[in-house]
Amino acid sequence: MRGQRVLVTGASGFLGTRLLADLREAGAAIFAVSRTARASSSEVTWLQGDLARLDDVSRVFAAARPEVVFHLASLVTGRRGIELVGPAFRDNLATSVNILIEGSRTGCRRLVLAGSMEEPEADEPAGSPYAVAKGAQALYARFFHALYAAPVVTARIFMVYGEGQGDVAKVVPYSILEALAGRPPKLSSGTRPVDWIHVADVAAGLLALARTPRIEGRRFDLGSGQLVTVREIAERICLMVGGPPPEIGALADRPLERVRRADVEATAAQTGFRPRIPLAEGLARTIAWYRAERAAGRL
Repeated sequence: MRGQRVLVTGASGFLGTRLLADLREAGAAIFAVSRTARASSSEVTWLQGDLARLDDVSRVFAAARPEVVFHLASLVTGRRGIELVGPAFRDNLATSVNILIEGSRTGCRRLVLAGSMEEPEADEPAGSPYAVAKGAQALYARFFHALYAAPVVTARIFMVYGEGQGDVAKVVPYSILEALAGRPPKLSSGTRPVDWIHVADVAAGLLALARTPRIEGRRFDLGSGQLVTVREIAERICLMVGGPPPEIGALADRPLERVRRADVEATAAQTGFRPRIPLAEGLARTIAWYRAERAAGRL
């Protein structure tokens, strides 16, 4: 990636922040998008724009002239409320379609879209506004590649955790912070098996999808290939922190939750990427980060 012009959307988010650090280390010429004005530096040029507006996307592409695009901007929530249908459509689908349009027009080398393990398979219904928007994004990606030769690759990302996750309502940071405070994390039944992957591994996987030739039009899983229930994750965290065990059954289970396991072997066969951070190490690193942030009064 050294010297290549790279555009990153969602660059100020949990995953985007980690990807920017890796791109800086790789020596890329980085352009990042934000809805609000941000000061540029010698390492990152910040561009302002609303990705749901095609005119703004065209202006961003004209300024960045990217060879590679990582589209990570997204409304990430598993909540089921009907009030989220519109925002999920706008932030997760309309933005992606605009990126695909402009990427096809401008002839960049690779478009990498952030997909999700929540995407519905075959004829099954989507489980949330987020899931249906991500599923539609995957359909549009295949459509743009087939009809317009868009150089698009979709990363189906599994359950990401790690240092710096700002949404502390997510299972891992929530359980850590509750345990550090000496309170039992309140969970649903916790029986859902989930494929967990550390944020550093996801960023490395995204870079592999950007570098690997002749994989356009495909979707690749970025996960660990191992399933661990939500309850076990919370119990491990409480044990590692030394806090009380989680309170199981305090919350209702969400409807239409799916069990997905990443096909790690298929991704490795095509791209060479395999996750490197075991769950025990990843949780230890994450706990240490939140402990330090809490001690410093930032959480």
